[in-house]
Amino acid sequence: MARYRGPKSKIARRFKEAIFGPDKALERRTYGPGQHGNTRRRKKESEYSVQLAEKQKAKYKLDKE
Repeated sequence: MARYRGPKSKIARRFKEAIFGPDKALERRTYGPGQHGNTRRRKKESEYSVQLAEKQKAKYKLDKE
């Protein structure tokens, strides 16, 4: 499995949780990453998307170690 070497603040903002340790990016920007992160309306997440997000979050946490 490849290690994630990209911007860690972007991943933390996607999950709205400090995955890689304390991060000031979560305090400054409360919305998700991307060009349209602040303007989109959020639909109700499906059960699959919730499970997938937890799986990806666990993968990033394991990469950190």
